Amino acid sequence: MKNWVMPALQTVFTALIITSFFAVSWFGESLTLRAEPYDPFDPFLGEYVMLQYPDLEAPSGLEHGTVYFTLKEGEDGYAVVDQADNRPFFGAIEGYTFDRTITAPQLEQFYVEQGRGPELEREENLQVTIDVAPWGAIRPMEIDVRQD
Repeated sequence: MKNWVMPALQTVFTALIITSFFAVSWFGESLTLRAEPYDPFDPFLGEYVMLQYPDLEAPSGLEHGTVYFTLKEGEDGYAVVDQADNRPFFGAIEGYTFDRTITAPQLEQFYVEQGRGPELEREENLQVTIDVAPWGAIRPMEIDVRQD
């Protein structure tokens, strides 16, 4: 086998991973979520903000545990749950329920610049902008203080 085949395959694989990361923003929809912070520092990972989302309420009849859901823009401009089910469906974000609230691992932590974590922890009203791809991938884009 040629000496260039393996490096070429590795390069193509790396390019596909990078492209899939940016494809979420290229093909996805941008939504803003209302967020509330807690526990913003980890000595090993740096500063981040742990977030919870009060508007992502689980519909009645949904079993606790793993849940698949989609988001849509609500009347006030913030994202809300559009569809939720305990079985996977195309375009769904995989998450879980916790005390009548839905969340996803990609939404729980938001890494911030050094020194900004304590500032965000003091705020009670935050907003997070995310891009959601049609196939259900999430890419957190921006966190800021909510002005309402």
